[in-house]
Amino acid sequence: MESRETSLVLRRLRPLAGSFRYYPYTRTFSGKEDIKAEVMRLGAQLSVHVAHSMLLLCDDIPTMSWFCYILWKGITRNRNHVLETLLRVMHFVYSKYIKPKTTTTTTNQDCDNSVQWELIRNTWKHFADGVKILNRFDFFLRRNIAYFDDRQLSSAIDKYKPQVLEKLDDKLRCVSEVDWFAKETIESNISALWKSLFDDGETISKAVESRFLRDLFMPIFGKPLPSDILALPITSSPYILGKNFETEEAKEEIVRLGVELSLYVAQSMFSLCDDIRTMLWFCYRLWRYAKVGIINEGHVMDRLLLVMHYVYTKYIKPKNGEYQIDGNNSAQWGVMWENDKNIGFEFCMLNCNVYIIKAGGPCGREATSPLEEAVKKLVETLECVRSVSEAYGFARDAMEPDILDMWKSLFDTEAKEASQTLRDMKQGIIRDLFLPLFNEAPPP
Repeated sequence: MESRETSLVLRRLRPLAGSFRYYPYTRTFSGKEDIKAEVMRLGAQLSVHVAHSMLLLCDDIPTMSWFCYILWKGITRNRNHVLETLLRVMHFVYSKYIKPKTTTTTTNQDCDNSVQWELIRNTWKHFADGVKILNRFDFFLRRNIAYFDDRQLSSAIDKYKPQVLEKLDDKLRCVSEVDWFAKETIESNISALWKSLFDDGETISKAVESRFLRDLFMPIFGKPLPSDILALPITSSPYILGKNFETEEAKEEIVRLGVELSLYVAQSMFSLCDDIRTMLWFCYRLWRYAKVGIINEGHVMDRLLLVMHYVYTKYIKPKNGEYQIDGNNSAQWGVMWENDKNIGFEFCMLNCNVYIIKAGGPCGREATSPLEEAVKKLVETLECVRSVSEAYGFARDAMEPDILDMWKSLFDTEAKEASQTLRDMKQGIIRDLFLPLFNEAPPP
């Protein structure tokens, strides 16, 4: 499994920690078999947390049995391979690590007999989400359903880790490890149980299943659900691979493309900054082309203005001095002459996609693919001025977090960018950038 990492394609963006749901690196696996292998690994990692929780609860066997039962039976009632594998894991942990060492039982039907029950109750949502999402992976991969493509499945894998596994890590690490919880040994054995997840045929026989059920649930057989189990929070359906997943993926892809386009705008501005007047005309033409045919500008054009103003006021104006009306054209103007039109058109396309999504229209990979192709061509076009822009101080890695910060709230209706504050800021930005240009003719 370790060699797999070399075949992954990493997305470049690195969002600010804790500020945006878009996960740093979305990996594209080489095919369904690689995705299946990674899903089995996710199942094994979730199962390690299940094993840890069982061991934490084993000071009261009925409480531990109720935890296993509700995890196996109470999240989804349809019999499936994920639940069968999870049952095998729970029986393995119980029979090897708990039953030989713990004989105490209790007749009290409340789960608070275990000193760790409150901790498990607080992790319940993450356990439930983890099982539901694994079931969805199993459903789409086993039936070879093409509703989600490999790229979306890869993205779902990466989102599973921070939203399920890392949250369980954070909440369970606050308790001391139980004496016989040898994580590395348990993980190795559990991983072997998950390797048969996608094998054809039934993974567990009826006879074996009956034996597992007797061993695990005899302490609670015939007893009513305790109040603590009934009080577990009802979890909503996680969005990963759910009905809103395609829309959320499209939103994140649009934000990513907005940041990428903005970085190329910044690179273009640096390549022209040997003459500020020419650079500002480039920005004005770009902004004008981006707005052609747009009825509702939305917040895409506002972010374009924010990016240009940010680059100009923070990096270029302080170094290059004041606007000179008699300045010569930039040495790079001939190369960049058509780029403002091309970049402007791509921002226009981006704005249309945002408008469609906000209006509740269809969205998906077909909406963003043309933009991705346009960005690839833009990369090739700007390669010839990359060294020039870097010589003038363009530093992509330094600017990327700030530009991402401008874009990350694009679909947040409560964001301050949607308020009167931005409209007032916009007028000031337009004056700063373009007022010197309005009373003179553009460069040839």
